[in-house]
Amino acid sequence: MPASERIREEAARWFTRAHSGAFSDADRASRDAWLSADPLHRAEYAALDRVWQAAAAVPAARLRALAEPGIAEAGAGHREMRRSTAGRWIAVACVCVLGVALGAMMLPSVTRSPEHVAQLTPSSPPAAQTQEIATRPGERRSVTLADGTVVELNTRTHIQVSFTPAQRNVTLLDGEAMFSVTHDASRPFVVDAGTGRVTVTGTRFDVRRIEKHVAVAVESGSVKVDGVPAQAAGATGKTSALLTKGLGTTIRPDGTVASARPVDLSTALAWRDGKLIFQNATLADVVREVTLYRPSPVVVANDAVGQLRVTSVFSADNTDELLAALPQFLPVKVQTLSDGTVKISSK
Repeated sequence: MPASERIREEAARWFTRAHSGAFSDADRASRDAWLSADPLHRAEYAALDRVWQAAAAVPAARLRALAEPGIAEAGAGHREMRRSTAGRWIAVACVCVLGVALGAMMLPSVTRSPEHVAQLTPSSPPAAQTQEIATRPGERRSVTLADGTVVELNTRTHIQVSFTPAQRNVTLLDGEAMFSVTHDASRPFVVDAGTGRVTVTGTRFDVRRIEKHVAVAVESGSVKVDGVPAQAAGATGKTSALLTKGLGTTIRPDGTVASARPVDLSTALAWRDGKLIFQNATLADVVREVTLYRPSPVVVANDAVGQLRVTSVFSADNTDELLAALPQFLPVKVQTLSDGTVKISSK
């Protein structure tokens, strides 16, 4: 089997599993590893996604009817497609797209003057492809965008995706996301994080936006970080930085950008493995981080408690265990209040 056909079949299998309703975290990790192994993998997967989205406008009942055996018997190609679930759904999507095209062709023909034709020609650019994705408290999620870029979303993360022929834009409204960007020199990938923007053509980097604080860390490749224009925010400091592998920066609320500095990626990106790593962190900082993973907040009783120091590794998937462990190495007690808030106070 030619390599191109093998990749196409593998992409179809992964795409079908991803839309089966029973796609586990292990499946997602395996799929993402397959996507990262070869740009052609991403390209084939992205092509399926575009066809799938085109079919999304068709009622579900119609899709099911089209997928039944015996419907698409027009040629040997269709019979081959029905041999697998993936083939059926790809065939359904293709039939939907074909139906739109045929519908346009079957409209009554009208003789138009050149002037009339010119008036009918769209003058505006094609509409952007938009998508909105969010995670709940404690949820982590990986998604593949239309261009093959993989985005891993941490807890309480909300992004908006808008792709145009000229640029790929993602707005990080809140939370944290790791981007594995498919290289496309002709179409930059821009992450807007409010007080700053990150621009790349292809790389792996992490952006964190919690309230008005933005942090960027690069795992591979390079990115350009730009703060908002100084005159717009009243800032007088540095407003841009170039980051390469292992470097990070922060964007302050006034739009100024800190100088590039080395980042401990194993700590900064530990959330991707479901871990929370604290190295001599204040308990107040630990509490703020833990709250992101819980439906109800965690608070400290006073500043003295908040300044206690913590160095440890915890599971992001079991913050109850983390809170229960605190009294074992800090002079504190942990109480759960009637509204679900957890309060940490001195013993």
